[in-house]
Amino acid sequence: MVDFLDAAEALARELELLEDVSRNPDNRHLWFWESPRCLVSPKSLSTKPRFGETSHSLAAEGWPVNLRSTGGDVTPQGAGILNVTHVYATEPGKPVDLKEEYNRLCTPIEQALGPGASRGWKPGAFCDGEYNVQLNGLKFAGTAMRIRRGKADRTRSAIMAHAIMLIEPVSIDAIDAINRFLNLLGEERTIDLKAHTCLPEDDTKPAFIARLTKAFNAQA
Repeated sequence: MVDFLDAAEALARELELLEDVSRNPDNRHLWFWESPRCLVSPKSLSTKPRFGETSHSLAAEGWPVNLRSTGGDVTPQGAGILNVTHVYATEPGKPVDLKEEYNRLCTPIEQALGPGASRGWKPGAFCDGEYNVQLNGLKFAGTAMRIRRGKADRTRSAIMAHAIMLIEPVSIDAIDAINRFLNLLGEERTIDLKAHTCLPEDDTKPAFIARLTKAFNAQA
């Protein structure tokens, strides 16, 4: 099942799930969601002098800007984009290992994609990073994470892991909106449409979600 809701509501729900696991570390949530078109920016960019003016301009052009609590860079939302949010607690007394936690997020996506899946930086991709999931050398998914010390058990941490996945080709309108956003903020980087890919034509979103769900649940 995939929920469709405004990005602001989805981002707020992610934090609610993180709070739940912080207080109830035996709980675990695997959630798929989509939203209307918008941009999602990390809070770090909101400190830029022109952020308010830039957000107003993009909203007027049909690209409202939402802020998220995880790191990374600005990403699009809209048709053809699927999000997965995985929230869980670490084992008691075990320190957080970022590489291990990103493996828990990226490996199921790679398994669901099958041959051609890999991981790493892709110059020109939006929200480029070490833990991109690629398909045949192009960006398929971007990832981000938030970690909170457990409230019920201080020896455990609550992990909120998120991935944005391109089920359909990312639109040139989305890329143009990101580039305009970055340009107005004075950021010296440009996003390239050709750095991205999507789910293969012979695959379907329901089949992909079923494989992805199975791969995540196999870790539980």
